[in-house]
Amino acid sequence: MMHQSRIDLLKITQVQDVLLEKGNEVHTGTVHLTVHNLIFNYPEGEIWIPYPIIHTVERRPASLQSGRHPLYIRCRDFLSITLSLLKEGEAQDVFDSVQKLTCISSTEQLYAFSYQPQPPFTSSTGWKLYEPLKEYERMGVGTKNDNWRFTTINRDFTYSPTYPRTLVVPTKISDNVLNYAAKYRSKARIPVLSYLHWYNMATITRSSQPMVGFKQARSIQDEKLIEAIFASNVPTNPGGQTVYGSTAANLIVDARPMANAMGNVARGAGTENMENYRNCKKTYIAIDNIHVMRDSLAKMCEAMQGADTDGQVNRLALQRSNWLKHIATLMEGTETIVKNVHVYNSHVLVHCSDGWDRTAQLVSISELCLDPYYRTFEGFQVLIEKEWVSFGHKFADRCGHLSNEKYFVNLVHTGNAATNTIKDMQNKFYKSNYYQRETSPVFHQFLDCVYQLLRQWPTRFEFNEDMLIDLHYHVYSCQYGTFLFNCEAERTNHYPQSKTFSIWDYFNTYKDKFLNDMYDPKKDLDLVDDGGVLFPDPLNIKYWSGLFNRQEDEVNEPITYGVSHPLAEEA
Repeated sequence: MMHQSRIDLLKITQVQDVLLEKGNEVHTGTVHLTVHNLIFNYPEGEIWIPYPIIHTVERRPASLQSGRHPLYIRCRDFLSITLSLLKEGEAQDVFDSVQKLTCISSTEQLYAFSYQPQPPFTSSTGWKLYEPLKEYERMGVGTKNDNWRFTTINRDFTYSPTYPRTLVVPTKISDNVLNYAAKYRSKARIPVLSYLHWYNMATITRSSQPMVGFKQARSIQDEKLIEAIFASNVPTNPGGQTVYGSTAANLIVDARPMANAMGNVARGAGTENMENYRNCKKTYIAIDNIHVMRDSLAKMCEAMQGADTDGQVNRLALQRSNWLKHIATLMEGTETIVKNVHVYNSHVLVHCSDGWDRTAQLVSISELCLDPYYRTFEGFQVLIEKEWVSFGHKFADRCGHLSNEKYFVNLVHTGNAATNTIKDMQNKFYKSNYYQRETSPVFHQFLDCVYQLLRQWPTRFEFNEDMLIDLHYHVYSCQYGTFLFNCEAERTNHYPQSKTFSIWDYFNTYKDKFLNDMYDPKKDLDLVDDGGVLFPDPLNIKYWSGLFNRQEDEVNEPITYGVSHPLAEEA
């Protein structure tokens, strides 16, 4: 997974005769601290750990048995290791050096800005992989359908700083109307086109929440925009015939729990008053917020790593993490959107609060189910670039790239170790409270849902599980420039295209490693079956054992304490 870089071979610190423990493995070797990686070299091989992927480091008291001084390191890719050093001074030096190299203050200090792959990549088109005009034209904008147009209203990112430069809106809606409509949507993230369905020209659009507030404010321009979206086609089948029996109501999907949506009214926002929107209905998907998801992941990690069960997976704690409950909710929401678009010929508008977390999840997973192109090796890359990178998922904040959530705890003190630990953690928390609150495994959950679909439909994806695991790793490794920023405007300012490598050049260079041997594209052409559209099964989901380097039967075998299904409610 890690490819060497000439630049990074400059060593800052080197310590020999270090004991490394990883699960049941024990190795003796040398620790090299370079500018961007911790490298453990031992006779059988080496382990590379890029600093941004480090989650926590604990310096623990010397072992009574060996006399060695341990550093316990936990990583964002769920690797946990213990490095035991002979001398206390060496342990402190390594602890301090890793902390300094991890806790950087600028994006330009990240590994991506110095990384040079060895051997060089054979692919070099990653930064140009997603071209908005080309991709929307592939869907049918301006070719199969003239009800949509490209607007340049956000060409300099002043209209909506977190939106893409290129937006697609209904042809009948002028930029003047858009200017007024922007005031009614959080961050001016107005409803715009994400997906035009090949089968019936039904659409998925995305936005942020409306600024309703206590006064129940409304916007005629917002209502006109949504009305135009919902009237953008008379459903027809691929042969051009009108589709009869289509639903009379289009759908607004609020991805939040209803209570959360209503709670935003106090902040001047909220959810649509459906009396003001014609010919549509609204549903709540009840996906919990980023803080709930962060806590759920932390609990799942503890259970997977078996901290309290001698390294064995703690099944009861795993269930209590509620992780699969959250994945099931995402899959249920996806199922709702897919059915409305493909079966009921409905237009669907999706939003959450700001429209860059839960919205990105639902829209991208739904498109993956609806369009076989997005299940190809190239199409999957385009989908991520479009719905996540371009539409402004906050990768820098959600992934905590500048090590703002990575805690360094020194348990070796002259006073009470437990007391000092609490103080250390509190101090670190207060210093990085904003960043702690902003981190969340949103993109991880998307990849988890893709894994579930890959399990349910093993012949319908050109890529394999290894690609998903490597994607998860590199979102945190900061080895490539693709996932370093919060929005397209930030990327435009920093211009990583000229200074870093695209993650897609890595995948396309080593494409053979990430291809699914079971892929059968002919099945997507079978109109008698599902016509290339997948309907996810929210009950057929499992813990993603491979991501945690666990065996399937360690985490997913039948539970023996009276719970028949991992989604069963706790007593």
